[in-house]
Order: sequence, then C-alpha cells, then structure tokens
Amino acid sequence: MTMTTNTQHANSTGTDRLDVRSTLGQVRRRAPRRLGQWAAAVLFVAMVVIGLVALFESQSDRVEVLVVTGPVPAGQMIQRSDLRAGEVAGVPDAITAADLAEVVGRRAAGGLVDGQVLTDSAISEASVPGEGQRLVALNLPTGRVPGGLAGGDTVDVLSAPVEGADGTKEQLQAPEVLADSARVQEIGKSPEGTVVVTVLVPEDVSDSVAAYSSAGQVTIIQAPAGAGG
Repeated sequence: MTMTTNTQHANSTGTDRLDVRSTLGQVRRRAPRRLGQWAAAVLFVAMVVIGLVALFESQSDRVEVLVVTGPVPAGQMIQRSDLRAGEVAGVPDAITAADLAEVVGRRAAGGLVDGQVLTDSAISEASVPGEGQRLVALNLPTGRVPGGLAGGDTVDVLSAPVEGADGTKEQLQAPEVLADSARVQEIGKSPEGTVVVTVLVPEDVSDSVAAYSSAGQVTIIQAPAGAGG
C-alpha cells in the first residue's frame, strides 16, 4: 500500500515537473511573438502620428494666392477676370490674394497660362509696345498659322505670295524675312474666318510688315521656344 502511494506520488511529481517545463517552453516561444506584435503596433502608431504632423504642417503652410484663370499674352494688361484665389504651399514669390488690387492693371511679363500661380517675376510695369517697338496685326489664312500658336510665342514674319497665287521661284526658295523673333501678343478671329495674329516688332520694320499684311503677302513660322523676344 505504501509502495503504491509512493509510486503515485512520484508519478504525480514527475508529471507536474513536465507540465511546468512545457508551460515555460510555451511562454518562451510566445514571448518573442508578442514582443514583435507590440513593436509593430508601436511602429504603426508612430507612423500615423508622423503622418498627421506632416499633414498639419503642410496645411498650415498653405497660403491664399492669385491664380491665372486663362491665357494672358505677354505684355497684355491683367484684368480682374484673369485672376482667382487659390491655396498653395511652397511657391516662392507667390503673390497673395490680398494684393489683388495692386496686380490688376499691370502687364504680364511673359505669356501666362490657366492655373499658373502668379509670382512677382510674372508681372511687369513696362508698357507694350515699348520704346522702339510697334504692334502690328497680321491677317492670315488659317493655313499660314502654326497649330497651337499662343500669346507669348515667338515667330518670324516672312513675305509670301497671295494665297492661291503662284509665286516666283525666288519668292518660294528665298522668301524675304520681314521681321525675325517677333513676339505674339494676341490671337483672334476676323468675321471672314481668317486668323488675326498681333505681333510685337521693331519700329523700323513695322511699316513694311503692315503693308505686306494688308496685301495678303505675309506668312509666319514659329521660332524655337525661348528665342528672341
């Protein structure tokens, strides 16, 4: 009887020891996994906090500025309808919406486009035409106007035969350059459907350009971006 009791006690003690060891083993195996989960959770929270801080700072840096509502040719006077307010961040020299009254009536230093944020360098006090310059309107058939031509672009003005007429070999092979690097100020349409391109040319060639244009003996070719002015 005593031997049986001792044997049972020994077996019970051995089983308890195995259970304790097994439990300790499970704890050891689970500990790294839980630590990894905690680390991932902490990293996630940190990333969310950093993102919220960055968003807050970017929102706080945004200022209300003037944005162009449509194309404005270089040299043209800026009207109230050419501008709207918009919020941006990180645009150096952007003109604030509060300065609207000071901008209206000034001239575009270069061609402005829809959605452009207005900056100090984009406007000018200079009048157009300036000293030694003239504005000349060229009445051109649609086939003599480069596709996509816009205010602020640069063109060369050439002599050409009247539309539909045969020109001489000299006229076709070596057309006379009436004005090079002329800046396009404005593009419009005439009631007859022709295209009226207003260009800024030097004063000394303006009369000749106007005369050729009135006779229908003029065409234009677009110069590379940034050429002339």
